[in-house]
Amino acid sequence: MPSRKGRQELPNATLQSERKRAQLILQLLRSSLVIRPDDFVSVLVAKESNDPFRVLIATILSQSCTDVAAIQAYRILDERIGVNPANLSKAEVSTIAKSIRVAGLHHQKAKAFKRLGQMLTEQSSHSLDAILAEPVDASRSRLQELPKVGPKTADVLLAVWGRPTISVDTHVDRVSKRLGFASRKSKYEEIRAVLMQVFEEKDYNSVPLLFMAHGRRFCKARKPLCPICPVKPLCPYSRKTKRTA
Repeated sequence: MPSRKGRQELPNATLQSERKRAQLILQLLRSSLVIRPDDFVSVLVAKESNDPFRVLIATILSQSCTDVAAIQAYRILDERIGVNPANLSKAEVSTIAKSIRVAGLHHQKAKAFKRLGQMLTEQSSHSLDAILAEPVDASRSRLQELPKVGPKTADVLLAVWGRPTISVDTHVDRVSKRLGFASRKSKYEEIRAVLMQVFEEKDYNSVPLLFMAHGRRFCKARKPLCPICPVKPLCPYSRKTKRTA
C-alpha cells in the first residue's frame, strides 16, 4: 500500500469528488498528449538497460537541468568511463565532471557518482536490487541515504521499478497546484500525498509523466496556454488568467 507518512486525509465526500475529477483529467491528458520515452531520461535509460544503477545515475543527472541535457551527459559519461559502479569508483572526479559538464552542477554530481560507485562496490548492504526489493517506505528511506538522492530521485527510481509512488518535479508541482489538487504553499511530501489519494494506484506511473508533458506543452510556468488547454473545463486556474497562446 502507498505510504501514509505525512498524509492529511481528505474528507470522504471531497475525496470521492476529486477522484472523479482526477480520472477525467487523466483521460483528457492521455487523449491530447503523446508520451515519448526519449523525452524522459529515466524512462529512456530504464527501457534501454533495465539497470537500476544506470537509471539512478541518469536521474541524478537530470537534477536542475533538462532531460535533453541529462541524456547527452549520460551518453558521454557512458562512452568515456562507463556507467557502472566499478568504473565510476575508480575514475577521477575531475574526469567524471568533464564528462557530465553539459548537465550542470557537474562537480557536485561527479563527487556523488564516485561515492556511489564506491558504496555499491564495497558494501553489499547497499545493493540497489536489495534496496528496491524492500517495502516501499523502507526502500524510499534507504535510497535517500545515498549521495545526491532526495525524495524526488528516490520516487523516480521506485516508480520506474513499478513500486507504488508518485514523483513530484517542478512541472508536477506547478500543474498540481494550478489544477487545485494542492495549495500554493504545499511542499513535496504534501503534493505527493494528495496525488496518491486522488489517483488510482494503477495510474501512479502515468501521472508524473502526463503532468510533466502537460507542463511543458500547455501549463507553462510564465505563460500558460489556458485558452487551448485540454483540461481547461476542469481547472480552476484557467478562470484566474486571461493569458492567450
